[in-house]
Amino acid sequence: MPDTEWVLIGEVAKSHGLKGEFSVKYYADSPLLLDEVGHVWLSTAGGRPKCFQIRAWRGHQDRVLLWLTGIDGRDQADDWRGAEVLLKESELPAPEEGGVYLHDLQGLTVLLEDGSRLGTITDFILEPQELWSITTDKGEEVLFPAVPELVPNIDLEAGTVTIAPPPGLLDLYLKKEEADG
Repeated sequence: MPDTEWVLIGEVAKSHGLKGEFSVKYYADSPLLLDEVGHVWLSTAGGRPKCFQIRAWRGHQDRVLLWLTGIDGRDQADDWRGAEVLLKESELPAPEEGGVYLHDLQGLTVLLEDGSRLGTITDFILEPQELWSITTDKGEEVLFPAVPELVPNIDLEAGTVTIAPPPGLLDLYLKKEEADG
């Protein structure tokens, strides 16, 4: 299988209606991405991704309803329950100026404003708000709210993200480290 970087943009939650739509827990910033790419790849656990053209999509409550060519009824939609909704990294449009994709942040070194190293971005929590899971060099996890005013610099070329945590936030996570040290 060729080396392909897959980007997870959602997960099929359940079928919706009778014609083959399904509800997607959507992780990308905007469903307008679906208009730009025109297709998605679905993959079940351990399965090989399969490409589907998008017939239609629409927002519904806090989810996206997706209807794909080749999925023509509730039973077929149910077969994809729990599937990952993917795109190839090469299929993504360039981010807006100053924007980055989450997958580009994975593994970056996190620095504090004074230049000291906090750790590495290891994961993301997207609901109810975007949080970065930062693993310190001592193995502690810091959950950091990824809002623009707390992230003064992202330098993909240098492989670093500079954060400006509000007073006391790091104390919640690192107090145990200080006590152990």
